[in-house]
Amino acid sequence: MNTSKKSEISIITVTYNSKDVIKRFLKEVKKIKNTEIIIVDNNSKDGTKEILTKDKKIKKIFLKRNYGYSKANNIGFKKSKANIILFLNPDSYPLDFDFEKLKELMKNYEILAPLLLKDENIPEYSIREFPSLLGLIFPFLWKKKFDYSKEQVVPQPMFSAIFIKRELFKKLNGFDEKFFVYFTDIEFLERAKNIGINAFFTPKIKFFHQRGKGVLRSKKILSRKYLDWGKGAYRYFVVYKNLFEKILAIPLILVYTTARYVFITLL
Repeated sequence: MNTSKKSEISIITVTYNSKDVIKRFLKEVKKIKNTEIIIVDNNSKDGTKEILTKDKKIKKIFLKRNYGYSKANNIGFKKSKANIILFLNPDSYPLDFDFEKLKELMKNYEILAPLLLKDENIPEYSIREFPSLLGLIFPFLWKKKFDYSKEQVVPQPMFSAIFIKRELFKKLNGFDEKFFVYFTDIEFLERAKNIGINAFFTPKIKFFHQRGKGVLRSKKILSRKYLDWGKGAYRYFVVYKNLFEKILAIPLILVYTTARYVFITLL
C-alpha cells in the first residue's frame, strides 16, 4: 500500500465476525500498489475489531450495529477517494494482480469481474445468469456454462471481488439498502443493465475466495442467513419480474425459505 500519492484504487471491505480471515486478508491486500484500504465493521463480537484497531495503515469505520452489506459498503464509499472502487469480501484476497491490465480495462468498462479461485487452479462458479422463475425451480440453471479462460461480457458476476468505477456507483446511488446482504449485487447489476452497462470478466486478474469463511457459522447466524436470502429474493422478484413470474415465484420463495429456516433451527 502506497500512501505517498493519491490512491488509484479504494478497497472497501465489510467485516462481521471475520477474525478467522482478516489477518491474511490485510496482509495480501496491502501488496496492491497505490491503494487506500477502508474497512467497515458491522459491530463484530469475535475480536475482529481489536485486530483492526491495531492496524494503523488502514481506514476503519466501526458501526454500532450490523447494518448489512449494502449500507456498510455505502458508508465506506463515502469515505473513499479513488476513481476505481474494489468491493472485496474479507474471505477473498488477490493472487495475481496486474495493475496495468486493470487500468487498461477500466478505460473501456465500468464493472470488472476478476477470476475467483476456490483452489490454486479451480475456478469458483462466480458467473451466473440473472435469477428467473425456472432458476428457482431448477437452481442449476443459475450457473452459466462459462469459459473462465476467456475475457468477455457477462450477465451476473459474484461481488466477492468486483471493480466498479466511482462515477457509475455515484450515478446509481450505490447499493440499494433495502437489500441487507443477498441479492444486493444482482439488484445493482439490474440497474446498471437498465442504463446499458454490463459487467466484463477477465481471467488475467485473479483472487482467491474462501467461500463462507468470512463469518462465524452458528445456528443463529445460519438461520438469519436463510431468512435474509428469502427477503432478498422476494424483493428482487417483486421489483424486477413480470406479474406472471411474481405470482408463481413468490410462493416458491416463501416455501423454500421457511423450509430451510425450520430445518436449521431444528438441527
